[in-house]
Amino acid sequence: TKRQAYGANNILRYKVSVWLSKYHKDLSTAEWTFLHEAILKYPKKLAKFRMSLKAHKTPWKMRPIVCCSGTFINCLSRWLDYWLQQCKPFVTTYLKDSGQLLDILQDLGELPATAKLFTADANSMYTNIDTDHAIEVIGAWLDSISSQLPSNFPLQAIKAAMKLVMKNNIFEWGDLYFLQLLGTAMGTSAACMWATIYFAVHEMGKLQPTYGLHLLLFKRFIDDIFGIWIGNSNGIEWDNFKNDTNNFGILTWEFEEPTTTVNFLDFTISIEQNRIRTTTYQKKLNLYQYIPPNSAHPPGMMKGIIYGLMRNYRRQNTKDADYNTMVIKLFHRHVARGWNKAVMKDYILTAHSKISQLPMNQPIHLPTGTPPNMPTPSPTITNKERLFIHMEYHPNDIPKKSVRAIYEHCCKSTFEEVLDIKQTTIAYSRPPNLKDTLTKAKLHQAPGKEASKYYSGELS
Repeated sequence: TKRQAYGANNILRYKVSVWLSKYHKDLSTAEWTFLHEAILKYPKKLAKFRMSLKAHKTPWKMRPIVCCSGTFINCLSRWLDYWLQQCKPFVTTYLKDSGQLLDILQDLGELPATAKLFTADANSMYTNIDTDHAIEVIGAWLDSISSQLPSNFPLQAIKAAMKLVMKNNIFEWGDLYFLQLLGTAMGTSAACMWATIYFAVHEMGKLQPTYGLHLLLFKRFIDDIFGIWIGNSNGIEWDNFKNDTNNFGILTWEFEEPTTTVNFLDFTISIEQNRIRTTTYQKKLNLYQYIPPNSAHPPGMMKGIIYGLMRNYRRQNTKDADYNTMVIKLFHRHVARGWNKAVMKDYILTAHSKISQLPMNQPIHLPTGTPPNMPTPSPTITNKERLFIHMEYHPNDIPKKSVRAIYEHCCKSTFEEVLDIKQTTIAYSRPPNLKDTLTKAKLHQAPGKEASKYYSGELS
């Protein structure tokens, strides 16, 4: 009931306060202040449940979403996520993104004649991780590597925070209230790293030692596994490998049998003449909703978006013909969105000219839309020496250059001398748009059509 939910939330707030008191010596002043302020700022706010449609699935499915943003327990989860992220160097199967995988594939060279590619997808990974099992497994693993962790790593505080975050996911759906009893706390900030470490313990402790001679490569991006199998793909070892992968808690995996071509993340990986070839992969239901020309965005943003997309295409496509095909598609899709052909042609040719000057093996980890030649902040500049002037963008406002000129004329010398500011950045934020209104987490309930009536079957 609502009363029980808010009562449980009050108890949870008390438990987090006790946790703060117990481990305050393990926290920095900034960490303690952040978590203490969260308790005061969000004392009663509950997470909210909603669902989105997986239209690309056959048959279609729903994706459950719990929006934990703006709750005090998620602030603790953000703190937990920060420290779990520090453990990534010890997770040998961890895959950051597709760019990192491309770097790895490029270094493989010629493959054995028996090499085959395989992938596996987790069956509802978050909800099929037994909470008690994960707390035990991750805690034991952290203990085993404690001597290698940074000296300021708050091990005991982290183990206690895992229990608080993962066992107290309280959320509302309309006029209904729930406590998640099993699985990773949905929607919480630490969920991704928690799930990654959980199964990595099994991968590093069982799968790699047992099947290392048959695995040329084994990597996982959250709930997607990619590997290169060099043993007999029709033999007992492959069957044992699949069985052992599924023999860990209640989490199971759906395997694609070894083959010469697989789709993984955003590209297709193939074996041709014992070497890896990659091409860009785009789902059939991709709507390609690129920014239209009449959208209110800063003038330079489109150039950066085109450059970022083309740079990824260059990196993802082994052959020039595949890269050219993707660039032509990019041109036609933007023209279909209303862009002038001449303008788009200029953007693409300018980007291609810069990309052509890059070495082919240069790692790419820039997000899509990052403009080229972005200045790198000096590593000697601290946060206290850096100033951001935030502005909500509007096309009729004075341009950024004028704002910069005013700052240089009126503020720069004083700020540098008095506040010791060494770097100033003018940063735009977007104004509210239709999405902010149409995709609110809080459910609108018409009188007589509350969520509880659907839940009980009174309405269909």
